[in-house]
Amino acid sequence: MPRVLGWLVGALGCTPLGVWVYEDPRVTVSRVRVAADSQTSRPVLVALDVRNPNDYVVSATRVELQLLLDDTPIGRFDEDRSVSLPKGTAEVAVPLVIDRGTGASRLLAFNSGVHRFSVQGRATFATPVGKRKVRFVQVGEMTFGPQASPPSAPAAPDSSR
Repeated sequence: MPRVLGWLVGALGCTPLGVWVYEDPRVTVSRVRVAADSQTSRPVLVALDVRNPNDYVVSATRVELQLLLDDTPIGRFDEDRSVSLPKGTAEVAVPLVIDRGTGASRLLAFNSGVHRFSVQGRATFATPVGKRKVRFVQVGEMTFGPQASPPSAPAAPDSSR
């Protein structure tokens, strides 16, 4: 028994603490850009702040999200993408694929003024404890145009395992 106990203590003593202590990253919306008057094929961009509270790098391997403006579906992002996230906060910009019913004239209505936004999504992270799926939802108001502002509502993360 002492031999087994000694081996267990030795093994735990050699294991980096970070492998045993893990916290899911938090995803929040930092801004939404609508450039309906430009020639770009992806005129809507959502910038996400991803906060990694761990003492080690984790990687986002997949991001899925949907954007609604004034309760109107605008677009979505659904892509495998590998992004390394060091400790702290990193901004990740994702260009949306516009929904079929959303034309340029509808997008132009969001070039200025205050509009209600809703973003819901899921990010998959590769971590030392395996793959983790983290859901995120954020609803609030945002000012669009020359004096754009950050979102007014905090995110409501939902860590799903």
